[in-house]
Amino acid sequence: MSKNSNGKCPFYGINDVKGDYHTKREAYDHYLPKGTYPFNSINFRNLAPACHECNSSYKLAQDPLYKAKDPLLAQTGGRRKSFYPYQVNKYTIEFKITLNGHDWTNIQPTDIELHTGPNEYREELDTWLDIYGIDERYKAKCCGENDGKGWIREIVDESQNFNLTPQQYLQGKLKTAINAPWVDVNFLKKPFLEACRNAGLFDDA
Repeated sequence: MSKNSNGKCPFYGINDVKGDYHTKREAYDHYLPKGTYPFNSINFRNLAPACHECNSSYKLAQDPLYKAKDPLLAQTGGRRKSFYPYQVNKYTIEFKITLNGHDWTNIQPTDIELHTGPNEYREELDTWLDIYGIDERYKAKCCGENDGKGWIREIVDESQNFNLTPQQYLQGKLKTAINAPWVDVNFLKKPFLEACRNAGLFDDA
């Protein structure tokens, strides 16, 4: 974990993982499942530190290189592209959210549409979304009383404290989020609050 200086799970981006200042370490995930690829079970480049939730609740033994088997057809799915945890070339995942609803006190996962990019990595992104349950988990975060709804309350309450409109206060928070995407889930908070603004949630606040 010495190269993961942000202290967040590299597959989820939200949960903390132990790093340089801990005496313990996270369990390593066999990115290619060892039951399917036993020859890779001791390949250090197939071992990636992941948070417990990713490792034990979502990815489990899913194969990043093949779609899940269809139990009705008793056959494997097709090949698919996947991000390689140790690849040298850097890339930035883009997030955009669309919010279908106007009652921020009762936001549901079905009100949220999560869009990812860039499209040149469409297949890799779809694999990542699938094996780590990202769509479900990010939507749940945005609906949380102390997460998404708390972010909205902060904009409304703090704008009043500074004698600003919610839109004015939001602009400052968005600038901060761009400069520090890993702080306070800013990489997700930013597109969510932009979606709230676009849906008119701050118009009458």
